[in-house]
Amino acid sequence: MPVELRPYQVDIARRGVDILRRHGILYLAMEVRTGKTLTALQIAYNVGAKSVLFCTRVKAMFSIQLDYEKANYPFELDIINYESLHKITKAQEDAFDLVICDEAHSLGAFPQPSERARMVRRLVGHKNLILLSGTPTPESYSQLFHQFWVSWNSPFPYLSSSARRMQALLSR
Repeated sequence: MPVELRPYQVDIARRGVDILRRHGILYLAMEVRTGKTLTALQIAYNVGAKSVLFCTRVKAMFSIQLDYEKANYPFELDIINYESLHKITKAQEDAFDLVICDEAHSLGAFPQPSERARMVRRLVGHKNLILLSGTPTPESYSQLFHQFWVSWNSPFPYLSSSARRMQALLSR
């Protein structure tokens, strides 16, 4: 692998693999420009992913593809922007064994999930999920709920009925 990870990335990748294997979900909340993409791709490699869907913004797609090609990872990588998620077919959706969501804070609408979050939830389901963000809670900690909600492996599984009651109260 020609790409050399920094020592802190190697450590985060090692610990991230353990968390992902135990919980099926991992949030890499790392500072901007610290290599979240390469760290996430290394975790995908280390867990033995075969087919990875990488959701991101249009501007980042090219650099993600370059990182993937430089590292020469053996898994298949499909990179898509959030606005094109609706184009993924059921057959494609079933093929992915890991989903990576870049800029995960964009999924954190509150009190109602955004259409983007709903679309990601349809794709993720029970699959392993890695969330990436340099700013996981730009406005409020409540934004974390729908970022994790996109996965059936959310650490908040029993809060959905409570959250619905809270949403009903807030929307009155």
